[in-house]
Amino acid sequence: MNGTGLGMLLGLSIAGLGVTDAAQPGRDEAVLLLESAIRSGGGAEHLERFPALTWRGRATVHAGGREIQIEGWWRLVPPDRAVVETREVGRGESSLRRLILSGDRGWTEREGQAQALAPEFTAHERDQFYLYYLMRFVPLRSPDFQLVSLGVDASGSQGIRVSRAGRRDVDLYFDAAKRLVRVVTRLTDPGTGKEVVEELRCSGVLEARGIRWPKRIAITWDGLPYFDFELTEFKPMRRLDESLFKPAK
Repeated sequence: MNGTGLGMLLGLSIAGLGVTDAAQPGRDEAVLLLESAIRSGGGAEHLERFPALTWRGRATVHAGGREIQIEGWWRLVPPDRAVVETREVGRGESSLRRLILSGDRGWTEREGQAQALAPEFTAHERDQFYLYYLMRFVPLRSPDFQLVSLGVDASGSQGIRVSRAGRRDVDLYFDAAKRLVRVVTRLTDPGTGKEVVEELRCSGVLEARGIRWPKRIAITWDGLPYFDFELTEFKPMRRLDESLFKPAK
């Protein structure tokens, strides 16, 4: 891209983010990185067309010194709507569990019986699914978000800090191809009430309907394994049926 094109891109991006004053330190660089990430993710047209995400996958849950193998189906309209159905590998339908998140309410279901999530667990799930919202990149063009460049870290990854009122700060890191490789934030462990550093490491690529998405995501809490999963199918959607986000009666 020549200098004129780069300047035009930067100007349009800043205008889209609602910036009218003089450039803020670190913001221009963050906007340019964001636009590159959008292109690497499949382009704004595709990312905006399919705000809902669905995938099937296998995962390892690290809990209480155990490693639990699960498989499941994730259906999301991030940041605050999700239905996740999982079962333990080898245990069949008896281990089926559904998690439903709809706005500021959440439920779990087993054997057709729904139970409301406690507020701290609902808040935790909202924090988690918010990360997938940011990983679509195009929402970050909104003036509701503040973006600041973090420069290049020791591994050579270039970072952006994303801030929004009412949400936790999140750091996104990208490789030389502007593919997302790492997501870092702080959240509250709903079981203990303690704050932990959560890190998502992304690798591999699945592509569907013009959108590129990480194939593997390994999650740690304070550097310790927490949840690792690998997608086996990925399908972005325009919308999901509203009935999905209602618990069984």
